[in-house]
Amino acid sequence: MLSNNSNDQYATNSSASGTPSRDSLDVSMSEYLVKVKRRWKPALAVFLLTLGVTGCLSLLQQKTYQAEGKLLFKQKSAGAIGEIGKEAGTLNTILNDQTPLSTQIQVLESEPVIQQVIDRQKLTDQNGEPLKPEDFRKKLVAEVVGGTDVVGVSYKHPDPKIASNVVNTLMDVYIQTQIASNQSQPGAAKEFIDGQLPQVEAKVKTAEEQISAFRSQNNIVDLGEEKRGLVANLGSINQQITVTGSELQGMQAQSAALQGQLGLNLEQAVKANQLGSYPEVQSILDQLAQTESDLSKERQRFSDQHPAVISLNEKKNSLTQQLRNLIAVNVGEGVDVSQGLLRNENGTKENQLEKFISFKIEELSLQKQVGAMYNSQQELIKRAKVLPQLEQKDRELVRQAESAGKTYETLLNNLQEATIAANSKSGNADVVEYAAVPDKGNSGRAILMGMGLIMGAFLANLSVILLEMQDRSISSLTEIKKKFPYQTVGITRLEPPMYQGKIVTRDEPDSFSSEVYRMIQANLKFLTNDKPPKVILVTSSVPEEGKSTVTANLAAAISQLGRSVLLVDADLRRSSQHHLWGVDNQKGLKDIVVDNVSPLSVIRQPMPKLSLLTSGIVESNPLAILDSPKMSDFVGRSRREYDLILIDVPPLPVTADVLTVSKLVDGILFVTRPGIVEHESAELAQEALATTGQKILGMVVNGVKANEFDRYSYHGRYGKKYFEKGNVQYESQNNFNGSQNLSNMPEGNNANSSVSRAKL
Repeated sequence: MLSNNSNDQYATNSSASGTPSRDSLDVSMSEYLVKVKRRWKPALAVFLLTLGVTGCLSLLQQKTYQAEGKLLFKQKSAGAIGEIGKEAGTLNTILNDQTPLSTQIQVLESEPVIQQVIDRQKLTDQNGEPLKPEDFRKKLVAEVVGGTDVVGVSYKHPDPKIASNVVNTLMDVYIQTQIASNQSQPGAAKEFIDGQLPQVEAKVKTAEEQISAFRSQNNIVDLGEEKRGLVANLGSINQQITVTGSELQGMQAQSAALQGQLGLNLEQAVKANQLGSYPEVQSILDQLAQTESDLSKERQRFSDQHPAVISLNEKKNSLTQQLRNLIAVNVGEGVDVSQGLLRNENGTKENQLEKFISFKIEELSLQKQVGAMYNSQQELIKRAKVLPQLEQKDRELVRQAESAGKTYETLLNNLQEATIAANSKSGNADVVEYAAVPDKGNSGRAILMGMGLIMGAFLANLSVILLEMQDRSISSLTEIKKKFPYQTVGITRLEPPMYQGKIVTRDEPDSFSSEVYRMIQANLKFLTNDKPPKVILVTSSVPEEGKSTVTANLAAAISQLGRSVLLVDADLRRSSQHHLWGVDNQKGLKDIVVDNVSPLSVIRQPMPKLSLLTSGIVESNPLAILDSPKMSDFVGRSRREYDLILIDVPPLPVTADVLTVSKLVDGILFVTRPGIVEHESAELAQEALATTGQKILGMVVNGVKANEFDRYSYHGRYGKKYFEKGNVQYESQNNFNGSQNLSNMPEGNNANSSVSRAKL
């Protein structure tokens, strides 16, 4: 059977548009019904068991009576009792999604209130023990009467009088509890205020004392005036720092320039100045001057090698060394002081050292002035930084004093209001309707049975789902299509036992089942119209899927169309074609390949245009036969002699025969059967098919149950009615004649005829 292409296209378009099609919904429901039918026995057992248990429980149900009363809730006006009394009588909630009435219902159902009712009514359980609040609460219902401020209170009990008394007692206890609660709040407030007044009064005095102590400790008279004075002083001292700093920079520049000329620091300059006043130094300087003068004169008269010149040079060097030693001792080691700075002519020295010393002294003086002004500036800045904190602390102390004063006044006023509210005896709820003694009871059996029906249906469906989850087999056509990614070229229904294992296309060529195989042939021809295969390998996932029966019927159907067909039984381990056709298996494929027997003596012709080659008797190593060159030669010769060759091989995961024979064929036809193949076998089969590298021509779903076959197959739904209307002979004759014509038509016309047949 061809999978309904038009229906699939419609379903695809519907899913693409985002709207589920009616066909897809029908298929889903039908699949579910198929699963229910498959598991109806355990599902029915679970349903009846659940219903039976529920029925037994309903018989144990005791008749109960329900009494109901009503409470009206109201807001309490302040009147003469003040804000404290008003707050005590107000119905409020904290959460936005809750109402005041829901809060009061929780109070009504609270354990203290319920316990008082149990004690007053002396309620007991079935064992005679005092009733527990949680058991009492199970029989109690308190809910808001829609859209009003009225709360209905109901209680169930086998005794109608007790039910009425419990409701009335509960409402009275609740009102008394609310009045006591309203009185307790103002009373507690009054007690609290009495205890707080002396403390607050002491806080007022303490705050005032803290203000005085703080201002005295920090020398605060007027913080505003002090802030203005600080600003003025900071401006003045900043200006002085700027002027003096400029003078300091100028003096530093002059002293640095002069120091660069002298090459001395202040200490060295002072020591050099003192050294120049020593008589010994002046004597050396005078001798050096005289020696240099004499040396100059002698050089004019004599050469440098003359004893007189040499003697004067030695004297000069000796005097120079004496001067250097004095400088090293008095000024510093390695310090170079020019003779001009040390020379004292006419009682006076050059003023360079004196000038440098005076510059450095002036520089130090300016630095001290700037430092003193900077310290004064920092003190002012420090005070300026502290002032905001002092001001903040002062304001804080003032606020504390004012707050304590206001608190003291408020407490005095609230004390009077609390005294009035504590003496009030009004509540926020009144009894609108007391509970009357009910005269009609209810056993609740109908509700329990209804719940039993629902629960039974739920558990029955759950059992179906669980059983389906545990079943690893692929049990429906839909699951087959989802599992295998191959084009469905045909769907055959599950035949009655009397027809199973028979070649219906030979025995009943005009039957509906025979037409199914003709449809498979037409679909294969349509799908491979561009390059029709000459050799087709037929296999399956596991044994017992009916691949051999499908192969035999397909071969018969194609031969009836006038095409010469060779059917080869290459399942050498479990051959079955000789059983299907009722022939012996003494000689077959094995004899052609191994014993070089002529094919003409082995091949049989059970039908016109159909040649059958059985497997023959194979004792060992079937794979060697299939993988031999003679097998390849035989298939090659048969290609030229027959229009089509169908090779029946073992299931895919069982042996390596399929991989071996697949090299000789043009395509593979895959057969599967719901309820036989499992998920693991299906996955192994797909992997094996992918390994062959051959084109998968299509998939035949064999042995589909009748109800599922009719649901998925247009041909199955309407074909049986067509074949039951008495036109079988005429239609089959036309089909046969048309088939003969198709075999003689060009390939293009053949394809169109296949399409027409597919739409039958």
